[in-house]
Amino acid sequence: MTRALAATSAALAVFTVLVVTGALTGVDNWAIDHVSPALNPYSDVGVVALSGLWQPFGLDAPWWDKIVDLFMYPASFVVSALLVGVGCVVLLRRGARVPALVWAGAWCAANGAELVGKLGLTRPAVHWSNGPRPVHVLTFDNSYPSGHSARGVVVAALLAYVFPRLRVALAAWVVLVPAALVVGGAHTLTDVVGGTTLGLLIVLAAHAMMREWTRLPIFSRVSNEASSGTPRRSSPTSPAGTSPSPTKT
Repeated sequence: MTRALAATSAALAVFTVLVVTGALTGVDNWAIDHVSPALNPYSDVGVVALSGLWQPFGLDAPWWDKIVDLFMYPASFVVSALLVGVGCVVLLRRGARVPALVWAGAWCAANGAELVGKLGLTRPAVHWSNGPRPVHVLTFDNSYPSGHSARGVVVAALLAYVFPRLRVALAAWVVLVPAALVVGGAHTLTDVVGGTTLGLLIVLAAHAMMREWTRLPIFSRVSNEASSGTPRRSSPTSPAGTSPSPTKT
């Protein structure tokens, strides 16, 4: 787990440097010209589109774009918060307090990292070139990393942890969310790669924390008592706590 955390952290750091320095701008330019048919290059919604917090798609969007947006809607801020809340409540009802706390923190970390990236990082200009002249897509200046991609990984990992039977469906969904974001014109290719890597890093950290915390005696005792449904009785440690065995005559 430690090696996986270190490798993922290094990969995210290197990838972020490549994005900010413009080394991957050509990749983004190609992608928005060839893989983002729903992109509006003239839109300027700022760092965070407030309408996207509760609205899955614009009413004037094409029908296929509405389907794409609905598909990735569970990774939006409000819906993902509801899903994480449900998962944490189920864990609490099972007596798994530490996992519930860790997963709630993981979701908060994903949103916090998204804001730090979008407010603190500015990539070189990305251009849409399908018109008579290249257009600077202002919305992509501060769109790294993709919060939808990061939240999607966290939500899928949490629900798979709580409901193991849904793992295959959740894996299929979370793999396609980044593609939906690029096709729908919500993010560049590097945005979703960075966001997915960020989400993976947070999930790995969450599992590492749960593994270490549940090894502590107090959490192990609480977990065992919750799983058994009855408090554990301590074994007697003194002669006074034991009943004397009958002596042979």
